Amino acid sequence: MKKSTTAKKAVPKKKPAAAKPAARAPRKTPSATGKQPLVAKQPSSKQQDAVEHGIFLHTDDSWSTPYFDANDLHFLERELFG
Repeated sequence: MKKSTTAKKAVPKKKPAAAKPAARAPRKTPSATGKQPLVAKQPSSKQQDAVEHGIFLHTDDSWSTPYFDANDLHFLERELFG
């Protein structure tokens, strides 16, 4: 029996590259982009703003009337798939 001997080349180990921190892009402010800010100002009175936009809790079931409108396609989908 013959043993074959193969010469292996010594491969130098590579050093891991140092991780560089990613450079952050400067934040664009609404004035820098020329666009209006999402919220121009906070409402002075939350209650007054809610009444103005019709956002308030109902004390009866009047909110559910549009939900059960037979002429609405969303209602028909709820009936069919619900």
